[in-house]
Amino acid sequence: MLKNLAFPAKRELLPQMLTKINDEIKSHVTDDKLINRLKVCAEEILVNIVDYAYTDKDADNKLFISCEYLKDKNALRFEFVDEGTPYNPLEQAPEVDINAEIDERGIGGLGIFLYTTIMDKTEYRYENGQNHLITLKYLTDRKGD
Repeated sequence: MLKNLAFPAKRELLPQMLTKINDEIKSHVTDDKLINRLKVCAEEILVNIVDYAYTDKDADNKLFISCEYLKDKNALRFEFVDEGTPYNPLEQAPEVDINAEIDERGIGGLGIFLYTTIMDKTEYRYENGQNHLITLKYLTDRKGD
């Protein structure tokens, strides 16, 4: 379990962050397709935090990563926390028209569309000066849950 693993919010540290997340995913998931999907979701979220959460890129900006296996739900729960500008990607991201031609699409929102589509649950909250983005992926079919 990763619990509030702190990293400076720097792009050059993304590989280290993703390695920690990947190790945790692989300790609970054996399906390569699902492993890759979860890694892509984590990368999209981390890149958005690193690139957009903080206005002062030279400050000591941190982000916190948690990943835990919920045995009672047979699910992986990810939580990404930053102390940057309040931003709810589930409400504030641009709409994405996936049927439009690529050169006709607006900029932004595709990564958010991706992880909200792949993950089974995604929620956001802002509390105590922190953005919390929480995602959940069931490791078995949970229809009706």
